[in-house]
Amino acid sequence: MHREDNPVAQTGEPQSRESRESRESRARLLPIFLAFLAFGARAFGGPVVQIHGLLEEFVVRRKWTDEDRFRRALGVYQVLPGPEAHEMCCYLGTVRGGRLGGVAAGLGFMLPGLLLMLGASALYGVLDLTSPPVAGALAAMQIVACALIVRAVFKLVTPIWTAASDTNKIPMLVVFVASLLWVNVVEFGGGLAVEGSASIDPRGAGELFGHGLVAGLVTFGGAYTALPYVSSIAAGDGGWMTQQACLDGIAIASVLPAPLVIFGTFVGYQGGGPAGALAFTAGIFLPAFSFTFVGFGFFERLVAWKTARRTLDFLSAVAIGLIAGAAILFVIETSGGWPKRPVFFGGWTSPLIGLAIFVAMSIKHRLMSPALVASAAILGALAGILA
Repeated sequence: MHREDNPVAQTGEPQSRESRESRESRARLLPIFLAFLAFGARAFGGPVVQIHGLLEEFVVRRKWTDEDRFRRALGVYQVLPGPEAHEMCCYLGTVRGGRLGGVAAGLGFMLPGLLLMLGASALYGVLDLTSPPVAGALAAMQIVACALIVRAVFKLVTPIWTAASDTNKIPMLVVFVASLLWVNVVEFGGGLAVEGSASIDPRGAGELFGHGLVAGLVTFGGAYTALPYVSSIAAGDGGWMTQQACLDGIAIASVLPAPLVIFGTFVGYQGGGPAGALAFTAGIFLPAFSFTFVGFGFFERLVAWKTARRTLDFLSAVAIGLIAGAAILFVIETSGGWPKRPVFFGGWTSPLIGLAIFVAMSIKHRLMSPALVASAAILGALAGILA
């Protein structure tokens, strides 16, 4: 009997191929996890730097996908809630190793920041963040983060601006300016809660998971939009933190190699200890994992649909405009421009140090960013001691 006449052979071959592909996909999970774990350990500087790093590491160097597909996928995720950098990690992991590859990539990326924030949360009640050495170290690390942001903004905006049509360039500028005003209103114009009466009663893991889940579902446009909700719950009437503690947690999150929403780990820890921290973190990151796990096939068809490409190109321009707008606010804040967030270095000191770091980053090495952050922390602490 010929093989094509044998129904067993006909059904067995696809099953064998499917089984082989499944085994190959599972075999990629550990390398994917380790690749994103290494990337997450050096992902200082917030979403701008992280997205640019993903582009360089997994698109340019590893060639897991092409740049046009990456940018259009970024446009898709921009209209969804959740931290874009983490969602792009899940997307790239899914491209490489299927849906479980997306989970492995997301876990690898967030794990370094999660562990560091758990440690920082435990130390928060012990260390005096206003002491000169600690304040100096945090301030110096923020300056490095600003230099990383400025460098990444240039590298992200330049190809988008060059490739954008004249029709898209004007809306991109409009969205960029609008994002500055939006983030200004949300974060500094009353978005953070007016401090209420905090309760010392610990919160249960279920309650904290629920708050984190809602926070993860309202993060349209990036992590800054989650801060008002989180602060209103944690530092408002009946909350478990002071507003100053919320601001301290945001400052710590901004200098860690993690998405800014890792701030939720800090909030959960203050409300329910380690279990509360993990519960809040699981809630706030769950949407970012779920969108890719459930909707990856639809997103891929959308990215490949020629009719939708013009819209996705525009959305990618919008995404860069929003990210760059938030980045500029962070730079202004670190330079001492926002009185609500006093910094250790003021005047022209911060911009000059940032410029020197920006020049130093012309040396291309994958460990340059963490080396600069660690060096800045040491020098900042010394400056605080000697001040």
